[in-house]
Amino acid sequence: MPYWIDEAEREDVGYFWTRCMAAYLIDFTDYDSVTTWAVTIYNHLASRNMPLTRDQRQMWPDEALETLRAWINAGCPRDATSTLDPAERIPPPVQPDPGLRVRKDITALSEAELTAFRAALDDIMHVGSSSPSSPWQQWAYLHTNWCLHYQEAFGFWHRAFLMYLEDRIGMAIPYWDWMAWDAADPTSPRAGLPQAFLDETYVHPDGSTRPNPLRFAAAKDGRSKKCDVAPDRCTGDECRYVQRLEVFSDPADPDRARYFEMPRIFQDQVADALLFDSFSTPQGAWGATGVPWANIPVFTPPQPDDLYPFRQINFDGLYEQPHDNYHGWIGYDMADNAYTAFDPIFISYHANIDRMLEIWIRAHPGAQYTTQTPLQPFVGPLATAVDEASPERWRYTTLGQMAQDCRRLGYDYGPVTVPSYRATRQGAAQDKPQAAGLSTAPAVAGGPWIAFSGVRCTHDSYTIDVFLEKPDADAGDIGPACPNYVGRFSRIGMGIVDDKGRCIRHGVTRLMTARRAVAALGLSGPEAPEVTAVVTRLSDGHRLGDDEAAALPGFVPRFHWGAPPADTAADPPVTPCCGG
Repeated sequence: MPYWIDEAEREDVGYFWTRCMAAYLIDFTDYDSVTTWAVTIYNHLASRNMPLTRDQRQMWPDEALETLRAWINAGCPRDATSTLDPAERIPPPVQPDPGLRVRKDITALSEAELTAFRAALDDIMHVGSSSPSSPWQQWAYLHTNWCLHYQEAFGFWHRAFLMYLEDRIGMAIPYWDWMAWDAADPTSPRAGLPQAFLDETYVHPDGSTRPNPLRFAAAKDGRSKKCDVAPDRCTGDECRYVQRLEVFSDPADPDRARYFEMPRIFQDQVADALLFDSFSTPQGAWGATGVPWANIPVFTPPQPDDLYPFRQINFDGLYEQPHDNYHGWIGYDMADNAYTAFDPIFISYHANIDRMLEIWIRAHPGAQYTTQTPLQPFVGPLATAVDEASPERWRYTTLGQMAQDCRRLGYDYGPVTVPSYRATRQGAAQDKPQAAGLSTAPAVAGGPWIAFSGVRCTHDSYTIDVFLEKPDADAGDIGPACPNYVGRFSRIGMGIVDDKGRCIRHGVTRLMTARRAVAALGLSGPEAPEVTAVVTRLSDGHRLGDDEAAALPGFVPRFHWGAPPADTAADPPVTPCCGG
């Protein structure tokens, strides 16, 4: 029995495992059958190919696997009286590669590690110099001139960008864990920016006290964006260095608490993005490689949903929205794409962007990418060089080379120092947050949410905008400025009549969190609030009447405070041993 899951569930789980493996002619109730297949069973469990379930809790933890390995190596004794037959039938598990660079949570760095990182930026990159020959200016200008956004290559170009810097400074970049459970709690020390980026000075290994390069870095060409957009707020030589919004350095700022709560919106967006099974719109789908599906140079949080046309379609389509939101939230230099990489917080911020990307990659080993897309100007399989002029595109680092488990690229991520915030489209924060650094465990279900049941294919494409307690809602009310607004559910039509049976026939349920609107309106149960949907046909902008919408499959929203009824589960039930 799986002792590591709730006792009340163990018998049922064991029964399903037994039934599942019987389909593979392995009888878990028969000692001889189990011993015959013992090594194979261990290998499948250790490789996480078994159990065949979506429930990550059923995966065997390392200590359980080690108990099974010890039993097999002892000769599979039937009971305490059995004669042991010790042999190394299964060798010890492979340990992590000691040669990997490990990107640690910046709050977990020792004083010596943080000092070494700061000194590398000072001594190797000359962060404080605005000279065109400064390695820092040259590195950051690569982002200004070459960065890829709003396309499949977004995350992988930035992965190469960070790897190139790590190669230059000879050490791993620490990540800033803005997905920490309490990062949006104004009373937490993890709210706002990490202290490492706020300190004014540090003691260099040579014993000298120097300006903190994580705070006093030369801005682009020695002039901060702040001095263009808010010159009245620039004093002294502030223009020389990158600038962030004053709220981060002023504890007395009256807007500080509200501002520090804003990242919860961004965390929800990241958590929702991680639930998509498709990665991105294929590179070049817009007519040519490198043509983005949007072009957003300036970030003002929270960014409007309508700037991100694929936010309801795939991981990358939504992931770039919280990415942009955090940039704008930090402000000034970080809020402008041409200036952003000059601020050292970009490094640790994007290391966590990459960590979230890595979570998605590891959860989707069968994902497909446009592998040959060049990530200019980086050269080589590990992006260790740059060439900004070569017309030979085959020389450049490719998307496929970066779209791998990062351990194949020579680095890994250390664990988080506090549990991570996890939420789902079902609208529930996890009751007991996950503390592992790269966990993809599903969150605990909850509410409130909006459920659409019986969703199937349609001929046309539609948007369904949902409101609470606003029966007169119209298109002018759509957006976060309206407290009644819940969100948008997009239905992309096939454009043809399905006469080949390609559409799902039984229909599925899709859920939308109503948490933010419920909080904004101060609603509480048990009575369900009135739900209104504005359904728009995209081809001609026609707003459907209630009867027209009800005639379409899965277009009627229903509100649920708590766990949904059995017929509105987030996904159809999964039968073990069916490959789920």
